Amino acid sequence: MAELENQSLFAELLYSGVASLKSHPDYKTKRKKRELQSSGQHFSESYIDKIANQLGISPNTLKSWIGQMGHKYVPSRIEDGKLFAILWLILKHSDMQVSWFIDILKTTSIPVLDPPSPPWIKACMTKAKLQLDNQTFGSPDESDIEWLVNRMFDQETLPAADSEPSASNIGINLLLHHAAHNLPTRWANIFVGRRMKLELLNKWMHSASPMCLITGWGGMGKSTLILESAYACLGEARGEAARIGSYWPRFASIIWVSADLKGMSFNYFLDTIAYQLGRVELLGHAINEKQFIVRNALATSSLNGQILIIVDNIDASNLDILSFLSNLPQKVKVILTSREHEQQLYQQSSRDLFVIQVDGLDKEDALHYLAQETQYHLSTTHDESKKKHLAGVLGSDQDTLMELVEVTAGNPKALALSIAYIADDAVPLEILIEEIRSASYSLTSIFDYLFGHTWNRCLEDVQKVWMVLSFFHTPPDEYSLAAAAGLDRRRFHLAIDQMRAYTLIATERFESGLYYRAHQTVIAYGEQKLQENQPFRIEAENRWGSYYIAFVDRQLQHEELTHPYWKCLPGADLTLVKKEWPNLFKLLQWTVERKHPAVLIELMLRLSHFLSRVSLPLRIEYGLKAAAAASEEQQWLLETLFRIDTIGWACFELGDMELGLQQIHRSLAILEEKQHDVVPSQKTEYHDLLSLAYQSIARYYVAKNDIGHASEYIRQTLSIEASPVIFHRTLLIQGNIAMLEEKYELASEVLEEAHRVSAIYGGEMSIESFYFLGVAYLNCRQFEKAENAFNQLLYYEHNANQIELIYYQFAKAQLLCSKGKITEAVQQLQQTLSRIDSWEQGIRIRREVENLHNKLLSSTALDNQA
Repeated sequence: MAELENQSLFAELLYSGVASLKSHPDYKTKRKKRELQSSGQHFSESYIDKIANQLGISPNTLKSWIGQMGHKYVPSRIEDGKLFAILWLILKHSDMQVSWFIDILKTTSIPVLDPPSPPWIKACMTKAKLQLDNQTFGSPDESDIEWLVNRMFDQETLPAADSEPSASNIGINLLLHHAAHNLPTRWANIFVGRRMKLELLNKWMHSASPMCLITGWGGMGKSTLILESAYACLGEARGEAARIGSYWPRFASIIWVSADLKGMSFNYFLDTIAYQLGRVELLGHAINEKQFIVRNALATSSLNGQILIIVDNIDASNLDILSFLSNLPQKVKVILTSREHEQQLYQQSSRDLFVIQVDGLDKEDALHYLAQETQYHLSTTHDESKKKHLAGVLGSDQDTLMELVEVTAGNPKALALSIAYIADDAVPLEILIEEIRSASYSLTSIFDYLFGHTWNRCLEDVQKVWMVLSFFHTPPDEYSLAAAAGLDRRRFHLAIDQMRAYTLIATERFESGLYYRAHQTVIAYGEQKLQENQPFRIEAENRWGSYYIAFVDRQLQHEELTHPYWKCLPGADLTLVKKEWPNLFKLLQWTVERKHPAVLIELMLRLSHFLSRVSLPLRIEYGLKAAAAASEEQQWLLETLFRIDTIGWACFELGDMELGLQQIHRSLAILEEKQHDVVPSQKTEYHDLLSLAYQSIARYYVAKNDIGHASEYIRQTLSIEASPVIFHRTLLIQGNIAMLEEKYELASEVLEEAHRVSAIYGGEMSIESFYFLGVAYLNCRQFEKAENAFNQLLYYEHNANQIELIYYQFAKAQLLCSKGKITEAVQQLQQTLSRIDSWEQGIRIRREVENLHNKLLSSTALDNQA
């Protein structure tokens, strides 16, 4: 048996390996639709199930190994054959490397040969015991092992066992290849010079100093410098970064936060860190709580290794961010880039701040950079006249080139723009130098001059793309950027090609998508031109809003429903919507700031249910604004819908019962006032809203444990003819009332009926639906049915939202308690409370979790188990 000497690190490393199999064709999750199952439930064979089957263990055992059930459940020992079997599967089917294999074995009692040799790796793999193709358990085929070992050592160059380690291979041995990071794609095709700055930065990384500021004018290469250093810490050093004497340290996580596109709010800053630490559901969380949650999350994550936070393009207006970064836990280091000096950022010097000033390239590096940039343009153009102009630059004497370096202050961005300008224009290098010299002595004026000339030579389509870059908070993809600019696919890509030629824009790939990023100076100039062209600005803003409304429709809507609000019920994969959330949120803010009520209404009709999964306070805040906008637009049916469900339901979930009830009574008053104005086409929606209002009041009394009033309002609700989506909700509350009356068999029947009703319009993946049904089964001692219902709470098991996990963990605790496993139930409840604290402390269900937790702690059953 292999003893796990560092259980938390073992689980973390194994999780990264197991997760890497998720996209492999052999392990892709297969789902069967509800109607194909005799039980009426969804069925899925996840990649976890498939891996566990090959190992001959249960999926829950594998989940405990990778820490998915909590660090307390990671075992203290694992059978050698099973351990090497899962390592075999990961190494065979993923791109995990020898270093990962060594790191994970070092967390166990198994002797490790470091650096490893092929015979030792082969000996390890022969110990693996897994299910083979003939359905028996045994070791992998010897030829397969030979193939794997050869592949592993072809991919990695490791020092010989008897050799002295050099600075470069020390970096390889210490490197954590699969450190978590969100670094953007490198911005420069080449990386020239900066040897001294790189050595200073490397020295700081090895020091105890917590913060480093890299300062300098725009375009000097601050962001490029730190990005190259960050990639060097991932083992991908190039240029001078690969040749410095000291190794680059390893970080467990590298977090990049940038103000590339139009500023950086404290909320967005915290959200980015939260997302990288696995706390995506902090989006829109109350700011005063969020900063403490993120700090605690950093402290917890830093136990697994140092964390590096890079904040790009910060300025003195970001006081909250600067204050937050000045008080971080140990083992968290911060790099800032800014155009402002230390005194401008912090008002006074700080001995804790290590400052690196980035100036223009020196003579030798600048000439090298000019040559490389010119060669790059030559290699990417087929235009003979451009090639001639560029050849003229290469043929220029050194003194003339140095004049260009001097007038641009050695600024890499200005030099790159100059080369792009020369390539596209017949202006000789000498004349360009004189024009730049006469423009001004400030870099700002030089950029205005260069951008001005570029703007005038751009096609109209290029100008359109350039202007709308300022709409986005994070780099847009090709579809959103083209839609805002009003270009079809062909015209958009022609425009992008010209922008690349002018070094105005860069591309980066994220998963299967292509995204476009521009330097802050480029965006600022485009926004200036946008303000000068008001007709285009208005058209572009309308296209921007229309695009994202259609985007949300594509990602969230159900085919079976017609109303835009109910079409976006939970159940869709939220990954892409979360990826675009910063841009969506900026659009929401724009609708309020610029008074576009129609766009706000359309967005909130589609995003309300999404916000229930990520931020209830934000759902309430923008629900109130959407209700006010609907009132302003005289859309009273939509106003009542927002007040009853978007606001009222969320208030109840947060425990703010009185505010929720106030909104519902306000809606009822509107419905009563307008009842005589209802036209035939509005009757169904009117009755649905009336039913929704009455059942919401019943929910209020359920929370107050007033069964009499709750039952009376449900009776009123049942007397109103409503559509299936509304009737489904009525049945959920009716089932909840039956449980309060301890009529559990009746409750299960009513809740099963609720599921049958929802099947009419495709079914719902709502939390209440499966949670209430599971609790009803639990009280009927039907444990298997209860567990099946609870498992449906995690529709996307490995991409669940925090609120889903909270209800799931609480449900599992109740199941354990019912089976007499009191100690395990208490541990599960403690994890649930911890998760609630990391998401929304005021959530209504917290009281129920605490009550059960306290009850079990004081019970004799716990003493008996102890």
